[in-house]
Order: sequence, then structure tokens, then C-alpha cells
Amino acid sequence: MAITGSRVVGTFLAVATILALVIQFSVQKFVVDAEPWSHTYIQKYIDSVVIGVTVLVVAIPEGLPLAVTIALAYSVKVSGFYRANCKTVK
Repeated sequence: MAITGSRVVGTFLAVATILALVIQFSVQKFVVDAEPWSHTYIQKYIDSVVIGVTVLVVAIPEGLPLAVTIALAYSVKVSGFYRANCKTVK
């Protein structure tokens, strides 16, 4: 599989997007607002990775099946988490 120009640019833009979002969020929360670490911030980092994968899929059309697989796996995991925390009314 040869690496074409669009793949290199797409990969670079995806990584740059992830880094920019993570750095922006981290600086805002931990430097500017001086907030302590919270486990709820993990979702924001995951969102940054999902946005980066989206950029990669848009830039490289061959990555679409992988992105769909990742999105479906993530959605199933999240829905399973919420379903496990719901009470059943009898």
C-alpha cells in the first residue's frame, strides 16, 4: 500500500486536530481555570479523538469502514453502560 499525498496530509491534519483540541482543553481547565483533575474530563479527551478520526475519514476515503466500525463499537459500549445503570420498572 503506497502512501499518497492525501494520506499524509490527512493523517497530519487528524493528529494536529487531536493535539490542538487536547492542548486547548488542558490549558483552559488546568492553567487558566486552575481546576483539579476530574474523571469527567476523560469524555472530553475521547471527544477530541473522535473528532480527529472524523477528520481522518474525511481526508482519506479509504478509512471510512474503519471509522464506522470504531463509531459503532463506541456507541454500543456507551449504550451498554447506560442500560446497565437504568432501573427496570416492574
